[in-house]
Amino acid sequence: MSLDRAFTATKGGLWAAFFLSLAVTLQVGAALAHGDEKPKHGGIMGRGDDTVTVEFVYKEGVVTVYIEDHDSAAPLLAENFKGAWVNVFGPGRPAQRAELSPAGENRLTASGLSPRVGDRLSARLILPNGMETWSVVTFRETRR
Repeated sequence: MSLDRAFTATKGGLWAAFFLSLAVTLQVGAALAHGDEKPKHGGIMGRGDDTVTVEFVYKEGVVTVYIEDHDSAAPLLAENFKGAWVNVFGPGRPAQRAELSPAGENRLTASGLSPRVGDRLSARLILPNGMETWSVVTFRETRR
């Protein structure tokens, strides 16, 4: 391989490496930006699609889910949802599921669940327009 040809191949490889690292950097930035929401009720912010922002709160045997529009941060009225469920998945025990019921403004609640630290909580929501969305968290102790 001639010196000119080796330099051209290396130069092309450097450009490819540059664009690959740029793409990875942009993706990491986008992933970190998704987690910018801060809990307003002392709970854990859910992860899912960007349709809604969901906060999970567990207190005294009740799972409460607060829901806002992701873009405007406006509360979504709980009574307008066409369906909502919460699931709890933990290692070595059966999954738990309960229907979420409207409990005022943008609040849905379910009782009879017993999440443990490390369990996965997921909410499946059918929005007023019929679109289905979801959100998930890994449960941990929260402080108010």
